[in-house]
Amino acid sequence: METHKELTDRLKKSMMKSYDAVHLRRNPLARALKTISTEGLENAISQYTIFPRNIVSFLYTARDNAKRAGWTKIATELTRNMGEELGTETNGITHYEMLIRGLGEGLGQNLENHLRNLQPSESTDLFIKNMNATISPRHTCFTIGGTYALETSAVPELLIVRNAVNELFTRKKGEPMQDGKLKDFFEYHLGTWEPGHEEGLRDTTAIYINDEDSQRIFENGFREVMRNMDKWWAHLYKESSIIK
Repeated sequence: METHKELTDRLKKSMMKSYDAVHLRRNPLARALKTISTEGLENAISQYTIFPRNIVSFLYTARDNAKRAGWTKIATELTRNMGEELGTETNGITHYEMLIRGLGEGLGQNLENHLRNLQPSESTDLFIKNMNATISPRHTCFTIGGTYALETSAVPELLIVRNAVNELFTRKKGEPMQDGKLKDFFEYHLGTWEPGHEEGLRDTTAIYINDEDSQRIFENGFREVMRNMDKWWAHLYKESSIIK
């Protein structure tokens, strides 16, 4: 049987090798960053914001599942994670608010207002539904494996989103994003928050994912989330690429 470190290291390597959503050169939007229309690029970024809008809901469901299973260490870690998402480290400003305020600060209040009222496209709606189904109350190992995929994939996915945002800023403002809420959003997520969330969940899951059966189900949940992400990015790019 693998150790938990061996399992999580293998899954992380497999994620970068096998799933396009988190790969800087294979993600569909990243590949088309210089050729997609400005309107299509703005649409893709706008739809992306619906993901962080829903992240606390995913974590809440996973936390309650862990509680019911008696996995108190994981429940405590997910509660801490949710607290950060909701503003414990940012003077009560949620991370989602940081993102949309930063986009509005750089690209105009009209965009911020649009994002606040934005409805999910067909592809984003399906992604949110699939994620809810994956994280919903079922086998706890599966749910927590899916949640670990969310945390492990966060940094590589945000690098792709940051590149897309810089491209949009360059087209609309003549330069990449400058200092402000949006730059802070990416810097703190990439350098502090997301690595901390991944580490905390990896350490606490080691307590409960401790036999071959639990490891297998944990991996199934992890891969289900990554498949959901691959499908979403492919469909999101397809939707955005036809906007001229």
